[in-house]
Amino acid sequence: MFEGRNAKLVYTAIAIIWVVIVVRAAFNVKGPEGFVVTVAQSEVQAFARERLNAMQARSFAEKVELCAIVFETSTGELDATEVRVGDEATCDLRYFDEPGMAPLASIHTHGAFDENYDSEVPSLIDLEGDIESQIDGYVATPGGRLWRVNWQQQRAVLVCAEGCLRQDPAYRSCPGDPIAPAYSSPQLTARNRRPVVQC
Repeated sequence: MFEGRNAKLVYTAIAIIWVVIVVRAAFNVKGPEGFVVTVAQSEVQAFARERLNAMQARSFAEKVELCAIVFETSTGELDATEVRVGDEATCDLRYFDEPGMAPLASIHTHGAFDENYDSEVPSLIDLEGDIESQIDGYVATPGGRLWRVNWQQQRAVLVCAEGCLRQDPAYRSCPGDPIAPAYSSPQLTARNRRPVVQC
């Protein structure tokens, strides 16, 4: 082993090399604040729709919500985080702060059809969570609807109606429960306070 002066020189050289490696790595990877998002909203929506459609079957079979984050890489590609498994009515979406990734939207399913849940519209928690996080969200329902939570407009907008995504085989449409084309926070609150609709 090295001793005395030689040991100090070796350890100093190793420390300098380590600092150079770390500094170069930091400057070679753009962080979310280091690049301009280049992907159009229409591309994000198409990507989210495709991912959610693929997640639906598992969500129905396991009777759980599934969620992920859609992001743009530093090279301009769209991707999504690993799908997280929630429970029957929630999914804990963990945000990330990874170098070279700019989060663009949250995506999640509403699990399997259950007549005891108002799962054909985004929940108030869905809407408020995306507004607070300042990120758009996309929600797939058991009836195959796709919703976009527009955090800037602070409302959920129906992107496509019943059956546009994969549908839970157990799903039953409810003509007595009309679905509006958009909901604000007060409108979702009012919907939650009304009597449960029997179909």
